[in-house]
Amino acid sequence: ALMGENGAGKSTLMKCLFGVYKEDSGEIKIEGTKVKFENPKQALDNGVAMVHQELNQVLKRDVAENIWLGRYPTKYGIVDLKKMYDDTDAVFKELGINLNSHTKVQNLSVSQRQMVEIAKAVSYNAKIVVLDEPTSSLTDEEVEKLFVIIEKLKKKGCGIIYISHKMEEILRICDEVTVMCDGRH
Repeated sequence: ALMGENGAGKSTLMKCLFGVYKEDSGEIKIEGTKVKFENPKQALDNGVAMVHQELNQVLKRDVAENIWLGRYPTKYGIVDLKKMYDDTDAVFKELGINLNSHTKVQNLSVSQRQMVEIAKAVSYNAKIVVLDEPTSSLTDEEVEKLFVIIEKLKKKGCGIIYISHKMEEILRICDEVTVMCDGRH
C-alpha cells in the first residue's frame, strides 16, 4: 500500500514509475535493476501497468476496443476482431468480471469502467499493477469483487501497488505499507 495525505506525492511517484513524469531525483528499481521509463508504453512493455484514478477511455468504442487500443491483434494486416473479443472474454473470465466485451463504454457504470481498466492492465501480463484509489467509485459489493481480483493477481505473482486513504482496506489486503509525507516516505 502507498498512503499519505492529499498532495503527499503518491500519484506523482507512481506516474514517475509509469513514465508519465520524469523524476527530479532518486531512482526506481524493479527486481534490483534501475529503470527509467520514458513513456507509459515503455512501462507497459516492461510489465508495469497503472489503473489511474481518473478514467481516460474512448466512450463511443466498445469494451474490447478500449482494452486493446493501440495494440489490436491483426491477421494479414487487418484487425482480427474474433481474436480481440475472444481475448477480452478470456481476461474477463480469468478475473471473474461479468461484462459483455461488445458493450459501448459510454453505457457502463463508473465501476464497470474501472473493471475494464483493471482488465486492460492485466491484459498486458503486467508484473506490477498500480491501482490509484481504485475503490473511490465502487459499491461495497464491487469492492469485494476487486479484492478477489487482487488476490488472484497476487497468487499469480503480480505485484500490486495499492494507493488508498481507506485504512480498513489497507489492513485487509496489503502486505506492506509505505506512508508518504510531503513527497518523502
